[in-house]
Amino acid sequence: MKLLPAFACFLLVTAAYAADDRVVEKPLIAQTLDGFHKESDAIRFEMKPGGRYEFIKNDERTKVDARLATMEGILQKHADKNDLSGNDKMAMLNAQEEINSILKHNDANRLICESRPPLGSNLPVKTCRTYGEIERQRSEAGRVMEEKNQLVNKQRAN
Repeated sequence: MKLLPAFACFLLVTAAYAADDRVVEKPLIAQTLDGFHKESDAIRFEMKPGGRYEFIKNDERTKVDARLATMEGILQKHADKNDLSGNDKMAMLNAQEEINSILKHNDANRLICESRPPLGSNLPVKTCRTYGEIERQRSEAGRVMEEKNQLVNKQRAN
């Protein structure tokens, strides 16, 4: 009987930890100007190195920043009243969906699965890795190749 509460605590801690590793489906749901400022600050913070969206490409980062600025302008224009015109609603929705799409695609916790046959076999094996793992491995491989090239160039110069 004493194991039951301990097991329940373990499950709660495990569930809480696992919840942080899930992809955020809609990181931006702008309904008020104050809420928007909090969400946009969080998004900008997560786009920095070490953040959830650290591997976002520069052109996509620029798009996200531009769409956030568009949304902020619309929300500031209507800060006094809660009603948006039809065009402003459409612009807000389009900007919000584009931001959410870009961020979801670049979420370091997004799971990518591939089915490939291992070397020497015809039977495919399914392997799953997160986008963050793939990008870190790609970056590390590029760094190693650059070091090897520098070493070879030094040896040739001598």
